[in-house]
Amino acid sequence: MSNPATKIEILYPEYGNQGGDNGNALYLEACLPKENFVYTSHAAKPYFVEHAPSAIIMGGMTEAQQELIISRLMPYKDRLAELADQGVPMLFAGNASELFGEKIVNPDGSEVKGLGLFKFTTTRYMPQRFHDVQVGEFDPGNGKKPFTVVGFKMQFTLTEGDNANCYFLKNKVGFGINKESKLEIGLEGFRRKNAIATWLIGPLLPLNPYLTRWILDMAGEEDTPLAFEEEAVAAYQKHAREMVYPGMHLHY
Repeated sequence: MSNPATKIEILYPEYGNQGGDNGNALYLEACLPKENFVYTSHAAKPYFVEHAPSAIIMGGMTEAQQELIISRLMPYKDRLAELADQGVPMLFAGNASELFGEKIVNPDGSEVKGLGLFKFTTTRYMPQRFHDVQVGEFDPGNGKKPFTVVGFKMQFTLTEGDNANCYFLKNKVGFGINKESKLEIGLEGFRRKNAIATWLIGPLLPLNPYLTRWILDMAGEEDTPLAFEEEAVAAYQKHAREMVYPGMHLHY
């Protein structure tokens, strides 16, 4: 049985479904009762401003929506940093990750100031698009065993920043944060304690039951079982095997 005090905040669910990213929230909802969730829409003040959520989740969106959300969250960027440094688990997937860097550079050279939770700069290259499959190792820390994470990338952006000591995944297959991040040095995403910014979609949590398990554990739900655990683990293991085959690496 879940803890009634657990509150997972889903930020802007009306926007965050690019690449099917609302599947992350849907899988968590399958694990926990509805009362464990807080849904923050565009017009609402975020729950995290006056409370300490157990976790924060947000998925990808359009470029125009990115800029709307940055303007909504900018007054609370220091609070987000405070919660990240307290160890609150956060997952910003797909291009939601780009909101939390230092800036986004448009094709015309104009810039959008980011929320500054992580030290990176994102550049938009529309209409050029970058695809890839991703297989990497995630180290949860705290003496827990590292595990494989799988996913997909489909983005119009590349990122510059030093994630050597704050990456999400150490790649086995796939590029890192930009086209220079080859397989042998590719480090995907950024991490600040338990806050993760990643360009992976899939959606990520249904594809990776062990990552979902980690988020639930960090949110204080160690005794809550995973939904559809047997099926989810079997599908995950199949992906982890097949996505390393030659020819699956689609970077272009």
